[in-house]
Amino acid sequence: MSCSVYFVSTLLHLFTATAIAGERKHETAVLVFIDQPEGATPQIVTLVEQWKLSPFAEQHLFFGRLKGGLNKLKKRRRLFHNLKGLIERLAPDHIFVGNDRRIEFQYAMHIASSNAKTVTGHYMDEGTFTYVGREASSGVGDVVVDNLLKKLFYGAWWKNPATVGASGWINEIHVAFPTLIDARLRAKTVHCLSAASFQSASLKQLSQMMLQVNGVTKEQIYGLDVLITLPHESLFEKNPDYRDKILALIAGLEGAVAVKYHPRNSGEDALNLQPLGIQLLPSSISYEAILPLLNSDVTVVGDVSSTLLLTRWLRPEVKTISYRNGTENKNFEQLFSNLGIQVL
Repeated sequence: MSCSVYFVSTLLHLFTATAIAGERKHETAVLVFIDQPEGATPQIVTLVEQWKLSPFAEQHLFFGRLKGGLNKLKKRRRLFHNLKGLIERLAPDHIFVGNDRRIEFQYAMHIASSNAKTVTGHYMDEGTFTYVGREASSGVGDVVVDNLLKKLFYGAWWKNPATVGASGWINEIHVAFPTLIDARLRAKTVHCLSAASFQSASLKQLSQMMLQVNGVTKEQIYGLDVLITLPHESLFEKNPDYRDKILALIAGLEGAVAVKYHPRNSGEDALNLQPLGIQLLPSSISYEAILPLLNSDVTVVGDVSSTLLLTRWLRPEVKTISYRNGTENKNFEQLFSNLGIQVL
């Protein structure tokens, strides 16, 4: 039986990996969490360890966001050493990732390919960058500076992708909207992700586990009239008026309104909304776990967000609205227009 390794760094990647692994039952699937903050084990990793219907034969955790100058380099070497041992033991035929800029993925592809074995690299739909491209990937900072530094520090195996998913390590891509992907991805073998696979028994079980551990009920989700999904807190820092704009947005809404922050924020309430009586959903709950439970009349609001793409794909009957955040991009707005997402 062939082996597939799934590198995941976000909850979206985890749900997508689970959906794909559920369809590829002829393979042994191994889950590897990467790019996690050093320290305590993330909640989702603990849940996966308790997940009875998991399609993964084993799971591993590699801390990627490391602390401390020279000590950080030692930790990175240890990460490579441990990753090399895992890949040599598994000898995977396929390696999946949601961001092929991740050094863990590229190093794993390098090790697997060095063992005189053909290994196929797969890109799992990351969200908006899949369709409008990642502009920074073509800039001088990435193409020249970052590319040369990584080749110097890590080795010639590092490949700088023209955009996310376009590196030489990727052979096949798995996307929700194949006809809308960035032109630089069209040379790859393209697979359309199955929306039905996101309704599997294993994903439903994981979703329920996430709700329970965070004290959220199905009724609480179903009762919402509006759900506002917020981006990473780094955007709040770039736009000091962000909080005022969100408050103005909420003031114009009616019914039961809840806000969900980005799961990678440093705290639970970066905009200090809860003291104003605004309902917050735990940021650690995956949006993919919430989405199936929303009623059909709900409105999902977000900025330039992958949550809106997911909503249009998995729940096309749900109204979706994108609000401008001061970093407008014609490509994003054209994509949202093509998908029927209203932009305010």
